[in-house]
Amino acid sequence: MPYGIPQDIEQRIRRRDKNCVYCHKAMIYPCVGDERYNWATIEHFKENGPFYWAKGLKEEDLAICCFSCNSSRGNKGLLIWFKSKYCIDRNINEQTVAEPVKEYIRRIKK
Repeated sequence: MPYGIPQDIEQRIRRRDKNCVYCHKAMIYPCVGDERYNWATIEHFKENGPFYWAKGLKEEDLAICCFSCNSSRGNKGLLIWFKSKYCIDRNINEQTVAEPVKEYIRRIKK
């Protein structure tokens, strides 16, 4: 389990997020083959961590996104990343993302 995430939590997140929470492309499990950009990756909404379960990582701060979106975002803040060329070109913004991302945005804007 990556980042020490308990298996039941990771499975619950993977069941919930069948598509990338940002660009909505279907996820590939397991992550094998040449289509790396479609691989399902664990996304941490909080750019400054925590990144490990034992350090306080929480389920509501995790989602599944494609390798391409995860790589593009890197450690940028979510709202800053939405202003990037990558997001603009793909129409990724606060209104188009999946519900787990919208919930996170509501929490950080409080």
